[in-house]
Amino acid sequence: MDLGVKGKVFALVGGTGGMGLDTARLLAAEGAGVALIGRNAETGEARARAIAEKSGADVRMMVADGTIKGELDDAIAEVVRHFGRLDGLAVTAGTMQTRKTLLELEDDVWEEYFQVHVMATVRACRAALPHILAAGGGTIVNTAAYSIRAQKPPLLGYATMKSAVASLTKNIALTYGAQGVRANTVCPGFIVSETSHAVIKMATDKYDLPPLEAVNKAMAEDWKMD
Repeated sequence: MDLGVKGKVFALVGGTGGMGLDTARLLAAEGAGVALIGRNAETGEARARAIAEKSGADVRMMVADGTIKGELDDAIAEVVRHFGRLDGLAVTAGTMQTRKTLLELEDDVWEEYFQVHVMATVRACRAALPHILAAGGGTIVNTAAYSIRAQKPPLLGYATMKSAVASLTKNIALTYGAQGVRANTVCPGFIVSETSHAVIKMATDKYDLPPLEAVNKAMAEDWKMD
């Protein structure tokens, strides 16, 4: 496979686990320089070393919390200092958090959702965009969710903020597309990854079914997402 990314540099916010980590592995295998950005230094550094050893690529860990103002600015600046450029950004960070409906969601939960999903993405894009423009253009990929297209009652907070992420990304594409920046939103459903193994195990243990059937049953009966 040749994705055309050899020699390019990508920052992955949320790159220490789940979809971000799998993306890092793929990019490194294709010869790209990769920066994993996350909150857990120990886990991130170990995973960065493992990817680097397997791929031979330059893979680094930068510590930052996207919910804290300024931390992603510092992390992205460190990426550029180390690699000399930035060609792309992917934001996959952001957990589902509390599953509640409108009358159950308090202001503090809304604020948490806002910081984790919207502002973390805003801060990442705002920090990365000047460097991507300086490189002559590049790619931004933000992660929303399938639930913004198919609403589920207990995912109100999550889907609302992911809708904002999709809107943000469309605006970036419109505003900076003529300068060579391609911005897209991916809207996945349930993804099997390292971080979803605990969910799968819980469902298979509870329902004594094969993994896919167990997860589907848990979504319908436990999470009310049929």
